[in-house]
Amino acid sequence: MRRTAAEAAETRKAIISSALHRFAQDGWEACSLVEVARGADVTRGAIYHHFTGKRDLLDAVLSEHWRRQGEALFAVLDASAPPEKRLTMLLADYLRRLSEDTAFRELAVVTVVVAPQAPALKSGLEQKTAVLAQWSERVARLLPECEPQLRAPLDVARFSITAFLHGATLTAALTPGDLPEPKCCWATAHALVAGLIAVETA
Repeated sequence: MRRTAAEAAETRKAIISSALHRFAQDGWEACSLVEVARGADVTRGAIYHHFTGKRDLLDAVLSEHWRRQGEALFAVLDASAPPEKRLTMLLADYLRRLSEDTAFRELAVVTVVVAPQAPALKSGLEQKTAVLAQWSERVARLLPECEPQLRAPLDVARFSITAFLHGATLTAALTPGDLPEPKCCWATAHALVAGLIAVETA
C-alpha cells in the first residue's frame, strides 16, 4: 500500500531524530546507518529513500534541528514583558535546554564535535550559522528597546550575548558538567543581562 505524504514525513522525522542520537553517541566514522534505521524502527532502505547517504543525513540533522530549536527559543521574545526580562528569559531557557534537554545537548555535540569530521559538509553547518546569525539579529533588534539603560555600546552588548550563546553550546558539547544546574540558569542569565543593562534585581 502506498504511503501518504504525512506518513513519509513522520518516517523522515523519526530517521532524523534517531540519527541525531547516533551521531552524538558514535561520532562520524562509527555512526552506522543500520543503527540509525534500528533506532527509527525502519529499514536501511527507507533511509536511502529520504537521503542520499550519511553525509546528506547529517546535513539534514543539523539543518532541521537548529531550525526547530530556533523557532521554539525565540518565541519568548514576542512575550509581553520588558525587553531586559525577555532577553534574560531567552538566555536562561537556552542554558536550561542544554542542561535538561538531551536532544538539544546532542545537537551541540553533533555541531561542535561530529560535523567538523564529515567531509564536504556545507548546508547543515550553514543552517546552524544562519540560525545563530538570525538569533544575533533578533537580539540586536531587542537591545535598542533597552536604551537608555544599556551600560555598554550596542555592538559590545550584542557581541557579549552572541559569545554567551556560542560558549554555552561549546561547553555543552565538550564539558557538559560545567554547565550551570537548571535551578541556576536564571541567575546565570540575569547576571549577564544585569552587567549589560541596568535592571532591577530578580
